[in-house]
Amino acid sequence: MSTPTQARVAYAIGRLERAVRQRLGAITRGFGLTVAQYTALSVLHARGTLSNAQLARRSFVTPQAMNEILKAMVAAGMVSREPHARHGRIVEIRLTRKGERVLRRCDRAAGRVERAMLGELSKLARIRLHELLASCIQALERRGH
Repeated sequence: MSTPTQARVAYAIGRLERAVRQRLGAITRGFGLTVAQYTALSVLHARGTLSNAQLARRSFVTPQAMNEILKAMVAAGMVSREPHARHGRIVEIRLTRKGERVLRRCDRAAGRVERAMLGELSKLARIRLHELLASCIQALERRGH
């Protein structure tokens, strides 16, 4: 039987993910968003114009779920959907000015959560943590697990 200090790394990551998601959910609700909508806005800001499938993949949801997420954000005026200039079946999604404003305000609040989470780590430890997490992600993606 393992002690809490010997718990699986995957369990600790899961607990961290749930804690972060809970805190982010409280923040995004204050801006009239879900965590999934905030994620989609962040991805669009970082990547620019994307298709529904691309945005879904980068936001960790299915294309069907992204359609529902986008309906609400289009209705709220945070994103626009327009047909691709050369590929009629592809719809391009982009942030609107309102979406950019909402994202900036959410980002400031989300930054406070991240600073609280990492507050006891040195700058070097933060950098190393990021490197280690990226390495774990790459290992799983490379091996298809």
